Order: sequence, then structure tokens, then C-alpha cells
Amino acid sequence: MGEIRIKREDGPAVYHVTSRVIQKRRLLAEGQREVWVAALHRAANFSGVEVITYCVLETHFHILVRIDPAARMCDDATLVQRYRALYGASRAQWSGLNADELAHALEKGDAETAEALRERLRRRMGDISEFMRTLRQRYTRWFNLAHGTAGTLWAERFGSVLVQDTPWLVGLIAAYIDLNAVRAGLADLPENYRWCGYTEALAGSESLRRALAVCFPAAKDQAEALARYRLLMFGKGAGAKGDGTGGRIDTEAMLEAVKNGGELQPHELLRLRARFLTEGRVLGSSDWLEHGEGAKVLAKMNRPPPCRPVEILDNVDLVVARSRARYRAIEDPRG
Repeated sequence: MGEIRIKREDGPAVYHVTSRVIQKRRLLAEGQREVWVAALHRAANFSGVEVITYCVLETHFHILVRIDPAARMCDDATLVQRYRALYGASRAQWSGLNADELAHALEKGDAETAEALRERLRRRMGDISEFMRTLRQRYTRWFNLAHGTAGTLWAERFGSVLVQDTPWLVGLIAAYIDLNAVRAGLADLPENYRWCGYTEALAGSESLRRALAVCFPAAKDQAEALARYRLLMFGKGAGAKGDGTGGRIDTEAMLEAVKNGGELQPHELLRLRARFLTEGRVLGSSDWLEHGEGAKVLAKMNRPPPCRPVEILDNVDLVVARSRARYRAIEDPRG
């Protein structure tokens, strides 16, 4: 039996979510990734979820989202709009209705039936589990129809980390996600990999540009925020060198430094696989996990996971609540 999902139910929350393909099969090839990205945005629009960034590779994906349970409290017009965003002109299998028919049923249909429709739709909104279920099911349905297959594509329950919603930490995790293809050796720069949020933001996605800009409140506009985001990913010098050489880091030297008790700058950490960013349960500052919203979430659990400081970042107060007694904080991305 899996661990109980950690959620914040009384206000907005940020989650870093991951999901892997069954048996590590490469079921997210180039053309399929385009379909997955479209499914992501449709599921997010339906669920009332803000996508901050994402990265999809052949065998797994990462998404950073902000979710507010208050998204369930929407009127009929919004329900129809979200329904249309997910199903388009098609009829949903579970209801047999398209968006126009749903609007008619909510406005002029039987009162009891209309309320049942509202309740069923609202339950699927403003919740991380329902959002991921919608996304994974929609992509699975398309894949099976397109390839004449059947069954699930996903190896297990998705992973999720509840993240303190503070700009520096959300920005750090967003950068870690957008650099997935670089760490995997699939691209030299994140903007040269099509299927990540940073590239889509550079291409003009207003929602993603706005979401990333929130991570840099001191920036005067979105363009400056994206420039600061790139600086976070590559460190000083990256902005001045068009070939990205300002961001090149000796991975072996970094690993050896950490092994000997050294600390890393954020842009150095982002070149390594940081397990605490993907396998923790809750991540935030010590005060947030001891006295803030993080502490309130953990207090609701019968057996809350222990909290441990992350000591590899230079002068950063960061604590992870993680269930496993032993784990590797970082590792070589080439391994």
C-alpha cells in the first residue's frame, strides 16, 4: 500500500509531481510528447490548475503546479468553459454530453441531475490527485486508440512533493525541472529542448511567462524575470555567452566536493540529480516546516515523516520531510 498523499486542503499549494512509464518503456517519443503537452494544458485548464513549468522525456515527466482548492467553487459558466477545454466538441464518455449539452442540462435540465453534474465536475477540480488522474487517463486513452493497445501506461502512483510557495524555492525547483534534458544529455541548453516549460515560455506562452515571473518579484517585467531565471540555471556569465559556456560545470569536481563536505551554489546543484527535490514529501524552510503551513500539514498525519536539513546548498535554509531513513541527496546525472 502506498503512502498517504500529502496535500494542503485549506489554501493554495505548490507541488512538484513526477510520473514514470511502465517498465521504463519509451512511450513518450517526439510526436507523442506534443500530444502529452496538449493534454497537460487541457487538464490544467479543466482542473483550475496553474502550470509553472514542466519537462517531458521518453520515459517520465515532471510538472510544477500551483493548486487552489477554491477552484472547485466556480459557477456554471466556468464549469462549462473548463469542460469544453478538456473535451472540446466531443461528448465525455462518463456523461454522454458535449459542452453545449452540459450548459443546457445545468440551466434547464432536471434540478437533481444538474446538481449531480456540478458535484461530479467540481470534485475533479482544485486537487492534485484528480488533476494527475485526468492528465494520465487522457493521454493513456489517446495512446491506446492511436496504437491499438489497451491497459495502463504508468508504472505506479505518481510522486508528489508539497513545496513551500516562496519565490526562491519555487524558482529553484522550476529550474531543476527545465534542466532535465540538459542533465540527461539530450540538449546543451534548455531552450534547445522543445518539451519543457522554459522553451514554451520563450516561445511566447503568456501563462508560463507569468508563472515563472512570479519567482522573481524584483524583476521589472517578464523579460527581466526570464533573464534572472536563466542566470539561476547557469550562474554568472551564462547571460553574456550565447553558446552557454558560462554554465558549463565540472560534474566530477562537484561530486568530489560534496563528498568531502563541500557546499554548492544553486546553479551547480541543478546539474546533479537532487533526490530531495523529487522524492521528499514536503520541502521548505525550517520555520515553515516547524511553525508554518508545512507544520500544519504534517501534524495531520498519524506518522509524519522526519525532517532533515539539506546541507549541500551554500547558506540556504532548506529542510526536507522524507519517509525513507536513508537516501542519496544528490548523484551523478550520467549514471
